[in-house]
Amino acid sequence: MNELEQIERFFQGEMSATEQASFEKQIQENPQLASAAAFYWQAHQAARLEVLAEKRKQWEKAPAVKPLRKPRFSIAAGIAAVVLLAILWLVWNRSQPNLTERVMAYSNTNFQQLSLTMGNATDSLQEGIILYNQGKFPQAEQIFEVQLTHAPKDARALKFAGITAMRLKNYDKAIQYFQQLSQTDLYENPGPFYEALARIQRNQADDQAKAQQLLKRVVQENLPGKTQATEWLD
Repeated sequence: MNELEQIERFFQGEMSATEQASFEKQIQENPQLASAAAFYWQAHQAARLEVLAEKRKQWEKAPAVKPLRKPRFSIAAGIAAVVLLAILWLVWNRSQPNLTERVMAYSNTNFQQLSLTMGNATDSLQEGIILYNQGKFPQAEQIFEVQLTHAPKDARALKFAGITAMRLKNYDKAIQYFQQLSQTDLYENPGPFYEALARIQRNQADDQAKAQQLLKRVVQENLPGKTQATEWLD
């Protein structure tokens, strides 16, 4: 049985209670079916009004006849209203940026440039920052990685290398750097927040769930990124 036949049977009251309940659930879960049902009802109503206009005088003169089946269009009107609201909600919801889009926008805005005033950053790190700010991400990454071969636990090198890898969309490498950054003894450690950003953008299996856990940790432990994490978790 095709979709149109199901819709017709529903509005004509030809479904059993079980079939009706199942179909109503499908309408709520299937936007295409909901749209088709709403269109069918609207078309049927328009045709019905046209027939009523033509037959009005005849119906007024004709003797009252008890209907064989209770009309379903009062029920259908309520369902159509729910369907219309659902469609409007779907349209509105799709117009809002999802979490991945918001995270990408955040990354593009906040990681557009790295600060050159990073305290006692080494000359090589400063050189890497300059290259990064010039948009030369592969060259900057090489410099940060060279620094890490000499000092694998250098928190600043790990941070810059992770950010650069993320800008290059090498999320696997970025996540590794941010996990190592989280293990350093920084007082205010952005590692968990940055890892969440990379996981959300990578969007592989379990990434979203792990990112949610990381964002909750950021909020609970009052880590860098707390304000943004709180907004995204709402």
